[in-house]
Amino acid sequence: MSDLQRPASPRSAHHEPLLKTVLKSRLVTAFSAVAALLGFGTLGYWFLGRLHYVGVLTPTIETPWSLLDCLYMTVITVSTIGYGETLPSLESLPIVRIYTIGLILTAMILVAFAVSSATAFLVDGDLQRMLLRRRTMNEISRLKGHYIVCGCGVTGGVIIEELVSLSLRVVVIDVDETRLEPIRELRGVNTILGDATSDEILLEAGVENAAGLAIALRDDKDNVFVIISVRQLNPGIRIVSQASATDVQSKLLRAGADSAVASSYVGGLRLVSQLIRPEVVTFLDLMLRQKDSAVRFAEVEIGPDWSGRALGDLEIERKVGLPILAIKQPGDTPFVFNPPPDLMLQEHAKIITMGEVARVNQLEQLVGDPDGATILGAPEEEVMPDPVGDT
Repeated sequence: MSDLQRPASPRSAHHEPLLKTVLKSRLVTAFSAVAALLGFGTLGYWFLGRLHYVGVLTPTIETPWSLLDCLYMTVITVSTIGYGETLPSLESLPIVRIYTIGLILTAMILVAFAVSSATAFLVDGDLQRMLLRRRTMNEISRLKGHYIVCGCGVTGGVIIEELVSLSLRVVVIDVDETRLEPIRELRGVNTILGDATSDEILLEAGVENAAGLAIALRDDKDNVFVIISVRQLNPGIRIVSQASATDVQSKLLRAGADSAVASSYVGGLRLVSQLIRPEVVTFLDLMLRQKDSAVRFAEVEIGPDWSGRALGDLEIERKVGLPILAIKQPGDTPFVFNPPPDLMLQEHAKIITMGEVARVNQLEQLVGDPDGATILGAPEEEVMPDPVGDT
């Protein structure tokens, strides 16, 4: 059954006990193999002793070997201690000696594998990575309203950098450990080594509690698969995806993405803008990217107190001193640019404006929804409402 058909597991991997994770490690596999060898060796000696006792093999022995004697013989053989042949009459039983030679050779291989696994577990960082993963899963399990980035290549790296600059909590998924290593140094970022097309990995990333997800995988088919999986796991999440070309965008949107961006197309537009409108591009970069800039683009959500009233009733320009660039009513409606004062507002409508962060905070308080403002390019400490700026 495919991941698309398989129902989502109600228990994601980050709830797995640490002991269970350790039991899945190569270290336990190696020592389990050694324990199995001890059991096999013990039963082998016991069985051969029974065959010599009943006369199936010659020469016969007077008494059968006990399991304890067989276990003791196996342990001293596998450990290469060799206190001597503890089983009676062993020196006259060539088949048992041949069996002992095979047991010694097999033990040498398995013990060497167990020692190398223990060294890798304790010295090469397996244990450290296991504890780091466990700590990361615990941190992610407490996140709500965070953002997930699938893929940290060139495009994914830019996305992560911008989200971090906004002081947002980010979870990054990638299959390449070397690409994740520098990402771990960023504040507010958790990383998961794994395939983003897996439902289990998405659940580990906290997709059920995430506010948004950006997909920047190399293959468009993987992007589509992730969109479909995430939309099933969290129908309300906002999904944006990279597209290799403009003709792929419509397919990603039909798959369930809220927005799809062809990086080559956007890059071309950027080049043209730099060519013929360099000052405009510089102005936008100043607001969106530079932390020391006091001017930002922002969207502010209308609260319930202003629902059904005219835009002019807010007197935004007089009270706050911000221009109203556009209004976006809720639902699938177009932007209203340079809106007239008699435009009737609906709850959850968005005011698109531009200005100083402090004034945006005042507008946020004025419209009555303290959680509704998003200031593009501003770090978290800049978007906190000013407690004395109420009007």
